[in-house]
Amino acid sequence: MASSSTTPDPRNRDAARERARQLADQHARQDKRSRRLLQFGILALVLVILAVIGVVVAQNRAEQIPEAGPVPASANQWGGTVLTADGIRTGESEVDQRDLGEVPEAPETPDDSAVPPGVEPAGEGEPVPVVIFQDFECVHCADFETENGEALEEAVTSGDITLEYRNLNFLDRATPTQYSSRAAAAAYEVGNQVSTEQYLAFVEEVFSHQGTGGLDDEQLVEIAATHGADIATALEENTWRPMVNVVSQESLANGVSGTPTVFIDGERLGNEAFQDALDEALADQK
Repeated sequence: MASSSTTPDPRNRDAARERARQLADQHARQDKRSRRLLQFGILALVLVILAVIGVVVAQNRAEQIPEAGPVPASANQWGGTVLTADGIRTGESEVDQRDLGEVPEAPETPDDSAVPPGVEPAGEGEPVPVVIFQDFECVHCADFETENGEALEEAVTSGDITLEYRNLNFLDRATPTQYSSRAAAAAYEVGNQVSTEQYLAFVEEVFSHQGTGGLDDEQLVEIAATHGADIATALEENTWRPMVNVVSQESLANGVSGTPTVFIDGERLGNEAFQDALDEALADQK
């Protein structure tokens, strides 16, 4: 009996090779996708680590702020920067430094009728003093600046008022980098170097970024530079941070428990519109 043999079909061999090629391509794509996901995962982890490092560094810097520190040239001993038509008042503090340990603790129940030290009515024939307690992370302070900034600038540059800012750090807890304190310290150094108009422009620009989670030091330095001040060293060395802590606690101890808190001619602004209250005070002074 004769034997028989079967010749493989070339089409089967081609189909097998095609399936093998497709499987190889699929595995290659999966490997590439896996490598890409791994790379993205590593990048995300690095970014998280850098963010954590940044927070830790900022917290360590905050913990290293001494209780006592110098009074800025642009501040009175109560921490207020006073703007006038002739420029920013300097050298008005009766002391060279302030110590947080000497400031009383805030009462459990704030006294809204209290008047903080250094807030006084004008003398006869003098410009009306306007004192604003504000926080650069405060949305209501930003709104107040938007609504009244132009009128304030006109009133101070015309000589009708003196304008005093006390920049507080009540909202440090709202950002991981103590933004309120850093911005307030930046404002002190700006006040040491610039004119009334430049300081007001700095305040306006900083508030225009409110709600973004806080500016970093480099951004504050850049903004200050556009308004004529070099503040890099002061921020790096935390020069004015002790004073920010002092004025904030002292404000709390004297009835300022929120921002903005505004005094016009020694009187705390209530529910009335700021411009109406200012117009009345200016009319009484004439």
